[in-house]
Amino acid sequence: MTATLNSARAQDDVDYYDQRIYTRAEIVNIEKKEVKRNQAIKLVETHIHLKILEGEFKGQIRTAIFGGESDLPYDMRYKIGDRVFVGISPVAEAGSTEYISLYDIDNTRGLVILGILLLIAIIGIGRLKGVASLAALLVTISLLFFVLIPLTLKGYPPLPLAVAICIFSTLLTLPIIAGINKKTASAILGASGGIILTSILAFISGKVMHLSGIITNDMLTVFYASDINIDLRGLVLSAMIIAALGALMDVCISIASSANEIFRANPAISEKEAFRSVLTIGTDILGSMVNTLVLAYVGSSLSLILWIYMRLEPGMPLGLVFNYNPVLSEIVKSIIGSVGMFICIPLTAFIAVKMLKTKNT
Repeated sequence: MTATLNSARAQDDVDYYDQRIYTRAEIVNIEKKEVKRNQAIKLVETHIHLKILEGEFKGQIRTAIFGGESDLPYDMRYKIGDRVFVGISPVAEAGSTEYISLYDIDNTRGLVILGILLLIAIIGIGRLKGVASLAALLVTISLLFFVLIPLTLKGYPPLPLAVAICIFSTLLTLPIIAGINKKTASAILGASGGIILTSILAFISGKVMHLSGIITNDMLTVFYASDINIDLRGLVLSAMIIAALGALMDVCISIASSANEIFRANPAISEKEAFRSVLTIGTDILGSMVNTLVLAYVGSSLSLILWIYMRLEPGMPLGLVFNYNPVLSEIVKSIIGSVGMFICIPLTAFIAVKMLKTKNT
């Protein structure tokens, strides 16, 4: 049974989308066929034959027809043997055409293998504490997927939600890492204060620098073609806070642990001297952590850096490229994350010295 791929359905054809059946299929054959429109025009069609692997159509063969090689989904070059996700629209009435949509290649097995390797590494090295840390991480990710995103889609401002989730994550994660004690409490307070101050700075930066939150043309098409009221600027600002959360917690627990060890080694040390010593340690930590944070952003944005290099033409001001919103968002993100760590060091040091000095007197 031959089916064609509809890549440009009318927006008011709601039944097509509502009735689509999603499943997985294996590509069993790919054919290139020449189609004659008339004596002068010859076109090439790409026929992708699919064996359905599950669901009500399991075992059946379907064929998706593309108008030519250039009509294939962008960045998707399929080959025989690939397992892909497909969407099949049922035939509404006799004589109508069944539509098949091809999506991404199915990498479920690879994801499962990588997940198992991660679990083995965590259990082998971190033991029960590692498993508990992973569980805390999964809770945080679940909150992002099942609280932040759904509420954002309903029109709630994402930045306050992201701040609340990040603070909850510190409350959940840091006691698992360092136990329930004053050291952990000071790290939580320092991280929470840093998150709040960083979010305020991000909010001000977003307003002043007119960040739109539009990162790709696809986002522009999807969000502005829908009737959903989404705070895109708040979403990109939330991403800045969430991206820096791990580094902020790392810095805060390191500062609190340093303060705790200083008071253990010298209980008679004054608060002023202890604070100075912790700040000295903090500057060393900050140097490596800023590199970690910025390089993490750069590494995840190599394609964007390539785009900057290609877009830069002779005579073009460098500021013109850096003020392009996707580029600007990445720059602001790395700066905000770094400033957040700067804020956390003296804040956590002050809180830790006050709390731990009281413990040791």
